[in-house]
Amino acid sequence: MLTINFLNLDAERLKMLDFTTFEQVFKLMLKNRYKLFDDEHFRGDKPYMERVYEIIEAHSPYFWLFLDVKTGEVLGFCYFYDIVPFKNRIHSAFASICFKKEAFGMSAFIGAKRLLNHMFRVMKVFKIKAECFEGNLLISNFLKKLGFEHEATLQNEAVVRSELKNIEIWSIFNPEIPTGKGAPKIHRLY
Repeated sequence: MLTINFLNLDAERLKMLDFTTFEQVFKLMLKNRYKLFDDEHFRGDKPYMERVYEIIEAHSPYFWLFLDVKTGEVLGFCYFYDIVPFKNRIHSAFASICFKKEAFGMSAFIGAKRLLNHMFRVMKVFKIKAECFEGNLLISNFLKKLGFEHEATLQNEAVVRSELKNIEIWSIFNPEIPTGKGAPKIHRLY
């Protein structure tokens, strides 16, 4: 089993990122290009190399690499998007996560669990959401094991290779922040 830990890829670390590490992230993103590069904010005629850099930069300081502790090899990445702030912390955010096949299983679970614990304990994030295509049992089972619960299924939400796809929304709440009486008060705007 691989030993995985995570590293925050903030603006300073991004500037110092060596080419080998960037190339590993690039190859992993390129394998998932239909998910990552179809985002309207990152479309264009730019080369994929430049677009990968833009994705990392746009999500910094909420972009993490999963690394093999022994070799330093990039085994995956995670980043937050659609962040909803609340006072001096994050109320909710979507997480996009990706692992190399050789990290699937217990290694990916441990790396993701460590990052989740960091998000809840250190960054005080209240709610983390994830999405996957309906019927993707690999991802939905992975999310269940991490403690996520199915929240909704959005019908015909995505188009992949000219085919309509349903999207499942999964979420997990910070166990250290009460959701009852001590929870943040949400004021409706209407």
